[in-house]
Amino acid sequence: MSKTQGMTALLEAWIVTILAALTDGDGDAVFRTAEVWSWQFDGNPETLDRFSPAAFVSYWPADADREGGHDLRETLRFCVLIGLAGKGAGIARVGDATHLGVSRIRDLVITALDNQHPGEGFNCDPLFFAGETEVLDSPKRYATELHFHCHWISQAS
Repeated sequence: MSKTQGMTALLEAWIVTILAALTDGDGDAVFRTAEVWSWQFDGNPETLDRFSPAAFVSYWPADADREGGHDLRETLRFCVLIGLAGKGAGIARVGDATHLGVSRIRDLVITALDNQHPGEGFNCDPLFFAGETEVLDSPKRYATELHFHCHWISQAS
């Protein structure tokens, strides 16, 4: 593991790698921008146009509990913000015959990440889809947050 990044940053980077490689049914990249969240989309709807279609990945604070033997069990939560600017009313949300909408993109993201494990070196369960929150709904722009979680187990010393 990297000495400069913690487990949550490494998991964010792993999620970004999956999303950056995601393709639609025709083999085209789903996202123009797939990055770790660093305040690219500032809430101003027009900002989304620069990155669309976009996925931004962020970590949300964990919940914690103890397992048998007092091992720390953290529930790590991650958010994938999907945003899209469309050419016509409603296309960003539902798509059309020639454009993916967020509706289809969310399906592809959930399929790509749900029940997936980041691999060796990560002492966690697979990532699981845990719900969604709409962020932006306007005639030509749509954004939603997909929530995922996994459990990280730290051995008691």
